[in-house]
Amino acid sequence: MSTGAPFWDRKYGRPEYVYGTEPNRFLVDHVTGCLKPGGEVLTLGEGEGRNAVWLAGQGYVVTAVDYSRPALEKLHILARSQGVEVCSYLSDVMDFELGEARWDAVVLLHMHLPPRTRSLLHRRIVKALCPAGVLFLEALRCDQFGRRSGGPERSELFYSAETLRRDFHDLAISRLVEEDRFIESGEHRGWTSVINFIARK
Repeated sequence: MSTGAPFWDRKYGRPEYVYGTEPNRFLVDHVTGCLKPGGEVLTLGEGEGRNAVWLAGQGYVVTAVDYSRPALEKLHILARSQGVEVCSYLSDVMDFELGEARWDAVVLLHMHLPPRTRSLLHRRIVKALCPAGVLFLEALRCDQFGRRSGGPERSELFYSAETLRRDFHDLAISRLVEEDRFIESGEHRGWTSVINFIARK
């Protein structure tokens, strides 16, 4: 989410699911080992719902936030097709009230904000996690800049290990991995430089 809502409304207004309907692989590989079913999970910048719907299918109570109405409409179509429920809010993540000690987990996947805004959101996430709550974060790292497989057009929107260590120094980090992975998620296809991060309050 590095551009405004009209851009994403146009993108998500297409009939197909822009990034597919399969959940993020990093999330699938790690969430069940870190979080028991039944927990309350907040997904920020959720888009068309592929991750929120998968989480609901695993037995989590999921709240999804995105500021694109077409995206959330597709989220609920996908949820109905899978026989699950997801609570959603149409909101910019910076306007959404995260609360304090509210969530068993927060999921933040591939949302690239300007540095000052990003740091502010990260501080709010730390406050919003329950004691022992878990943050799952994956983003594009600096090596992705300029690659054809996608990503922001401004270098400062990418993530680094140093950024994550600084912003989440109050959390206990259990995973901080930089890797190149072949991603096939709808229109996003190709070798991609990512950083993934798991930390507990």
